[in-house]
Amino acid sequence: MRESLLLTLVGTGVLTGVSVPLLRRARLLDRPNNRSSHDRVVPRGGGLPVMLVLVPVGLVLTGDTGSTMVLLVAVLLALVGLTDDRSPLPPRTRLVAQVVGGVLVAGTASWVAGVEPWWPAFVVLGSLGFAAYVNAFNFMDGINGISALHAAVAGVWFGWLGHTEAVPALLVLGGALIGAAVGFLPWNAAGAVFLGDVGSYGLGAVIAGCTVLAWGEGVPGAVAVAPLLVYLADTGWVIVKIVRRGDALGTAHRGHVYQRVVDERGWGHLRTGAWVALASAVCCVVVALGWRQVPLPVTAFLVCSVLVGYLVTPLLLGALHGRVVPR
Repeated sequence: MRESLLLTLVGTGVLTGVSVPLLRRARLLDRPNNRSSHDRVVPRGGGLPVMLVLVPVGLVLTGDTGSTMVLLVAVLLALVGLTDDRSPLPPRTRLVAQVVGGVLVAGTASWVAGVEPWWPAFVVLGSLGFAAYVNAFNFMDGINGISALHAAVAGVWFGWLGHTEAVPALLVLGGALIGAAVGFLPWNAAGAVFLGDVGSYGLGAVIAGCTVLAWGEGVPGAVAVAPLLVYLADTGWVIVKIVRRGDALGTAHRGHVYQRVVDERGWGHLRTGAWVALASAVCCVVVALGWRQVPLPVTAFLVCSVLVGYLVTPLLLGALHGRVVPR
């Protein structure tokens, strides 16, 4: 884990810095719109140097079939994201690529781990969950620092699972996620570059793939998914609100919890991103402490309490400051 962490930390930090002027020259730029949390043109595609470092490190230091498939699928989706960064792709094309990637990851994980006799359910649930989370990661990547901090939390979680459950691939990929996230963070926190779809799809695929791998290796799915819950809950709640209003799913909005905290309470990007990452970390801690020691309903109740507390953050902050803005 230490080796993958250090290699990706240094490699991502250096390569991201080198790539910023190149992305500008290539005119791979993010221009503000009615969904944006920024007000100036910023290079996007910062996920490209992240993936150029993370994937080779992961391939060299793991080498097993399951993690290799995760990384290859991450490359596939990163390329889809890069194409979308340059010229928007139809939503259906992106979704098909994500589902196909999920099938490849879940199918390989079930074959390697010998998931019998319920492998069809494993592949279906794994592939749908994979696609759902990659989309959630993309939707949540809207302010500086949020996704790097989230990926670091996920890396710590999978590194811990790899250590406690003796799964070397998770240990290596967890370290690589931490290093890549921390190496990218200073550039993104300063607003110098955004991940872009190439990064949100690529990193999202690695994190989702680690979840499927952990599940295939015998870690309960409810445990493996711990660091993903906040992103999934925030995105799911936004979708529910859009459907209830009768709007199309593609309708522009700023209804994510993190967006409302920035817009309504005036929190800075890093402060808000840290709050989102803290909620994910608390979910992980609750699951880690409850696993094998606390009855499942108790752990589930505590995790749901954390998620509900996170989702009502804008209302709580509004009440504390004497102003509630329901949305």
